[in-house]
Amino acid sequence: MSKGLRGGSLRFLEQKDVERIHAAALTLLERHGVLSESDLIVDLFRRSGANVNRESRIIRLSPDMVSAALESAPHSFTFHGRDARYDLPLEPGRVYYGMGGTSEPFFWDYSLGKPRPPTKADMVACTRVGQCLSHIDFVMALCSAGDVPGDQVFLHEYDAIFRNTTKPVLYTAPGERYANAFLQMAAAACGGESELRRRPWVMLFTQTIAPLKIGSYSEGMFQAAELGVPILASTGPMMGATGPVTLAGELAQTHAEALFGVVMSQLIKPGTPVVYGPHVAVMDMRTGQCTYGSPEQSLGRTAIAQIGRFLGLPTFGLGGGVEAKVPDAEAAAEAMMGMLLNALSGLTLTQCLGTLASGSYGSLEMLLICDEIVHMIERVMAGIKVNDETLALDVIEEVGFQGNFLTHMHTTRFFREELFLPQLFRREGIDQWVAQGARPVVETAQDVVRDILAKAGPVPLPPGADEEMRRVMQRAVEELTAQPD
Repeated sequence: MSKGLRGGSLRFLEQKDVERIHAAALTLLERHGVLSESDLIVDLFRRSGANVNRESRIIRLSPDMVSAALESAPHSFTFHGRDARYDLPLEPGRVYYGMGGTSEPFFWDYSLGKPRPPTKADMVACTRVGQCLSHIDFVMALCSAGDVPGDQVFLHEYDAIFRNTTKPVLYTAPGERYANAFLQMAAAACGGESELRRRPWVMLFTQTIAPLKIGSYSEGMFQAAELGVPILASTGPMMGATGPVTLAGELAQTHAEALFGVVMSQLIKPGTPVVYGPHVAVMDMRTGQCTYGSPEQSLGRTAIAQIGRFLGLPTFGLGGGVEAKVPDAEAAAEAMMGMLLNALSGLTLTQCLGTLASGSYGSLEMLLICDEIVHMIERVMAGIKVNDETLALDVIEEVGFQGNFLTHMHTTRFFREELFLPQLFRREGIDQWVAQGARPVVETAQDVVRDILAKAGPVPLPPGADEEMRRVMQRAVEELTAQPD
């Protein structure tokens, strides 16, 4: 079990600001409401006593309904791995990092030096690398299965992920059909539905539609909640486009949308584990592009972490994703800023490690660099231990004016604990670096990727799981063919 890093020391908002943002979101939910494009969701809220206008399809929530949901939602729970060694105890202030996001449309090909359309084989390779990296706590997607028919992409992505990792998996399923396949394949991979209920090792990514709308995309919450599978209540209004251009206004809207998802999860089944995961997305006013590495995004995520602690819920957001197009100095600077600030603010789950170009494609080399950045952050978050042994007054006096500390037993005892020892980044002298080819770190990362993939293979599956996963996929393909959306 991974205990995660302990964060939460960085706070940009005062308590009164958090309370004011929460009050603003409650006002939006009660007066303005959320427009539902799903009959299933409209009926759920109508049965549950919400203020529902059947003609306009607008759902309005009272503050009491929101408070009841926040009381019902667990303040902590375990996000299981299929292998218990990778279990993640989630609670406000614990910090973990995950590979990738959801179905990036391209893949950075190191040998070509440019992005290209991805394949299912690329997704298999990415998942195997994520499985092997010691600082990747949970797995998402670093590319997509782009070489299969469009309506089958998600099915093949589930197959590629479930066969190649035993870490916790966080992924999306747009609507009821894909959610059924996602959950059935996850159940098969861990030994059956009863085992999935006992140790749910997947989390369902759900998302509202900004501004203040919800559709059939989120209907998979019904199946997930019934099985006890955790739900990520996410949303992503973009500052200046689908949300206000001010951070305070953006936070009020995105908080309202995420709260709606939290309430929905508890109305379906009280006690359903849920993660509060609003994004603070930013539109670049010059290009119209969604940014991934902007300072205001990092500011917004520190606020989300604070609001999550106020609610008593685990949190989720970007952090490893960058705007840089290649794994270069810009990419490393943006990744370090996002990932370190997330840790300091106590954001529970940070996604998008290894993604480039604002989520357009993933890079295995960038994933290796992000893995090393987490390694560095771990040392920072460990802080400074002050006690008699670490103050070392007796050692200083013993060494005196002429000696050195290199050969002292105190150094032997503490140097591994106190000093960061890089795994990917290099510290050799300039002459040695030149003699070894003066290679940039991205080349070193590529060497590690090749080494991992030369040795890695699929993870073991329980007896009968392979056949059952194939049956679920085939059944889902037949249903999609017979009843296209």
